[in-house]
Amino acid sequence: MRKAQAARAATSAGRPRAGGARRRLAPAERTEAILDEALKLFAERHYSNVTMRDLASACGVNPALIYHYFDSKEDLFRRALGHAIEQLYDGYARVRAHAATPRAEIMSWLDMHLSIAQTVTRMTQLMSDHSASHDDPTGAGALIAQFYAFEQGLLEDCIARGIAAGEFRDVEIGRTARTISLQLDGIFYASSSRGDDRIASDIADLRSLVATLLDP
Repeated sequence: MRKAQAARAATSAGRPRAGGARRRLAPAERTEAILDEALKLFAERHYSNVTMRDLASACGVNPALIYHYFDSKEDLFRRALGHAIEQLYDGYARVRAHAATPRAEIMSWLDMHLSIAQTVTRMTQLMSDHSASHDDPTGAGALIAQFYAFEQGLLEDCIARGIAAGEFRDVEIGRTARTISLQLDGIFYASSSRGDDRIASDIADLRSLVATLLDP
């Protein structure tokens, strides 16, 4: 029944509306558009306060179309969070290719957060809401753990190579990497909780802190 409704919704989504024709989105485009809107809504409200009907309304589609692409609200939450994380990964992979030194690689990671600050702010809010729950109904816990393991590993690798090359002073690698990660988290949590929109200046301050921690 639900699949039949979804098929009808997918067909009607491409039909012209009164006042002009509507371009039919390819499945990948439609999925990305829904994920972007879901990320926004889940960040603005709590996960529990957002319904699939809310998401459909925000996307301008029939609710059945949401179920055509996503199994459930839990599936959509997890994939919306993953969508944000992938944007960070993909952007960093591009800029890292031009980073000539371990220091430049670390700074590129920081700068990538700034370049998609709105997405990262929403991602951080979803992570915060997830951590406040007593269980893991969305299955996002593993995704969050993988993200922080990736960041810790990235920073440790850069620091270790910087020390070996004489670019950085000899520091406790794991501890220093965690300090940088915690500071980066704090910038985005503070932006949401304080509402002071200081991400750019706070990232600049963090760059200075990294230099203080690592430079000989």
